[in-house]
Amino acid sequence: MKRVFVPTSNAGKLREFEHALSLQGLGCLGINAAAQECGDAFSWKTPDEDRETFTGNNCKKLFAGLKVLPVLGEYGVDSVVVDDSGLCVPRLNFLPGVHSATFGGLPRDDAKNRHALIAALGKELGIKGSELEPGFFVCSLLMAGEAELVHGRVGKVVSEDDLIPHLEEIESQIMARVKNRLVQTKSMAYGYKSTIAYAGKKYQLQLVMGFCVGRIGSFEQQLLEGEGHGYDSMFFPNAVPHLSFASIPLHEKNQMSHRSEALRGLSAMAQSHTAQDGILELF
Repeated sequence: MKRVFVPTSNAGKLREFEHALSLQGLGCLGINAAAQECGDAFSWKTPDEDRETFTGNNCKKLFAGLKVLPVLGEYGVDSVVVDDSGLCVPRLNFLPGVHSATFGGLPRDDAKNRHALIAALGKELGIKGSELEPGFFVCSLLMAGEAELVHGRVGKVVSEDDLIPHLEEIESQIMARVKNRLVQTKSMAYGYKSTIAYAGKKYQLQLVMGFCVGRIGSFEQQLLEGEGHGYDSMFFPNAVPHLSFASIPLHEKNQMSHRSEALRGLSAMAQSHTAQDGILELF
């Protein structure tokens, strides 16, 4: 069985990827397992995520993953998938966005992040009391494998130097489409295929952005003890509009989360033979 390298040590995230990739007949290898199997031949350092877009930060992680792929290839790994996620309020110029984890400043603190967002909603948008503002959680995935191993034609090849600005423009177009669908749907996903050149090889790249759509409050609702983290107590998904994410049991939340929608979109992309270089509305 071919395997995909998922550069994370988060056991919960790995389980989600393992399930989604198994539907494509693929295995999954995280950082800890890679270190155990490959020994000293494998080393991983998470790159600085200093871009202002999800795809920009993902590209930096993807390049790091492709750099170690030759070593992992000896252990049945032929592709890499990376992810980035956050909460976005379109009328706040999509903030907190890539700054979701540090919106309230450093060191990272969930409560400070929520308070900073509540303050921004009030100051910039006049949202207060029980009012709610449309927004969404987004998970952006990038998956790359050697071009001859992945379905689809090899068309225009995007160079390593051009990839980040190229995908950041694609993300901008996707975000514009999402903004126009906020009141119409509970979830959505978009995909994009391209061929990239990295270190003398060609890889087929798949971008999938999954969205859980809802409304964001300037107050918190946390009814289930121990449930929810981050911005969950402020986010009310359109699928269950009277409950915040912190008020929904974890197993139910995971079925509608942005990562689950992105992984569902990744499965849809694997079954699609649509030509590359165009944005696909997956659902």
